[in-house]
Amino acid sequence: MHVNLRASLLAMKLWRILARYGGWRLLAAIVAGLGAGLALAALMRLIHRALTLPADAAGSAALEFVGLLLAYLFGTLIAQQSLNDAAERLQWELRLRLLRQALAAPLRQLERTGFPRLMTLLGSDVRQLADYLCGLPDSVVNLAIAVGCFVYMAWLSPPVFVFNVVFIALAAACYLVPERAAQRIYRRAATAWDKHIGQLTYALQGLRSLLLSRPRRRDFVEGHFGPTGGVVREFTRRSRFIHVLAERGAEAMVLGNVACLLFVLPRFVDLPIATTTGLLLAAIFARQPLKDSLDILPRTQRARVAIDRMHEAGLDPFVETPPEPLGPAPGENGEFRELALEQVTFRYEPDHEQSGFACGPFTFRIRAGEIVFVVGGNGSGKTTLAKLLCGLYPPESGRILLDGQPITDEAGRAGQRARFAAVFPGDPLFEHVLGRAPAEAEQRGGALLRELRLDHKVVLRGTEFSTTDLSQGQRRRLVLLGALLEERPVLLLDEWAADQDPEFRIFFYDQIVPELRARGRTLILITHDDRYFNRADRVLKLEGGALVDNGAA
Repeated sequence: MHVNLRASLLAMKLWRILARYGGWRLLAAIVAGLGAGLALAALMRLIHRALTLPADAAGSAALEFVGLLLAYLFGTLIAQQSLNDAAERLQWELRLRLLRQALAAPLRQLERTGFPRLMTLLGSDVRQLADYLCGLPDSVVNLAIAVGCFVYMAWLSPPVFVFNVVFIALAAACYLVPERAAQRIYRRAATAWDKHIGQLTYALQGLRSLLLSRPRRRDFVEGHFGPTGGVVREFTRRSRFIHVLAERGAEAMVLGNVACLLFVLPRFVDLPIATTTGLLLAAIFARQPLKDSLDILPRTQRARVAIDRMHEAGLDPFVETPPEPLGPAPGENGEFRELALEQVTFRYEPDHEQSGFACGPFTFRIRAGEIVFVVGGNGSGKTTLAKLLCGLYPPESGRILLDGQPITDEAGRAGQRARFAAVFPGDPLFEHVLGRAPAEAEQRGGALLRELRLDHKVVLRGTEFSTTDLSQGQRRRLVLLGALLEERPVLLLDEWAADQDPEFRIFFYDQIVPELRARGRTLILITHDDRYFNRADRVLKLEGGALVDNGAA
């Protein structure tokens, strides 16, 4: 009962999405499909009549046949093209909806999901769901055609109609039982595909190191990427094999129904030859629509797997996600006087891939206009502290106060994030300046390009960089430019200077950092550059996730 209720609620939600994004295309597909079904039913009746027509009536019957055939072909063409258009729009809208949800989700949730799985969710899983949704109207139309054929059967012979219904129920069972097994295998294939996409991503990111070493290339391709692809291929092969078996079994039942009409029923039911011919025509004409309507079942299983995977990642394709409003976020233009941490802790829970790690307790204050360095060894918790400071992580215990007000909910953390511009390791360089009008970006960005010594390499045309084909250090300067254009009161840089050459590093600490403070910025720099520690007002030192030194530089 619970399963049936869940399936019914799921179907209602799916039809709402179809109606929301399918629009007139969905209506056109249903109307054209039903029209094609009526034309096909009329063709069947015409063929049945034509078997007993006199020769002088053959001409008009032929014209009627051509007209009905054209109506059928035209209707199916409109229905299929409308469904194709709806599928493309639906796929795009679902992907946009889920991307908005992902960008609004807690960072820790996205980190637990992982980049490869998010790529799969927004790619192939969305495609599976859109494919299923756009197959629903087509399945309904085909089912309506099949029902029309069975109504014609019932009109010709009610007992034979009942006999056919039993056979069709058995054909559906031949589909449903194996498809449940295929669903479990498909879920395992989807999980393996996540890992496969992750390996491909890492290969592209590490392309240069792989090109330098034949043993590493061979080990990666033959020892890791290939075997994982083999797992995906094997699970996919199994699920498709089960689907083919189910499809052939169902088709065998339908053809067995025709055989029974020909060879079995005449022994038990005395029917006129004209009636038997009509029943055979109805059974044959119902065969393809039945097959096409049953094809929705494997799509249903794949769509359910996709929806379950989305829910596991905290995403919901059924939740409407509107675009973010224009203008600054709440608190974006707000003042910043002080950020205080009081006994703040954070913990990474252990999972199957890594052990847990606890950070804190942290107790300190950062005041407006300060230059604060955060130092410590690798894995000491510096980046975790940075995420707590700028509101990307909520504390597990303790409290964070912004200008004396405790931050207790997501709205408060949104205001906290709105005070920060940040550059973390691995942040991508976009080809455009985001979040600024073209004229503003070009004017202010041009000045920043000169300050960052990039004006001889890059020109801003509106919001677009003339090139991003630069060295790693220069690309990181462009990422910093994007953060500076946000003009937030607090700038957080996580080991940004590590990619800069010695000359520009000196220029950064001796010229850019003091200049930014003179403009009213508060700077939090995560760094290993101990020779520049005397440029900071305070140096926070971390070891093993704990704050061990809160002294002045």
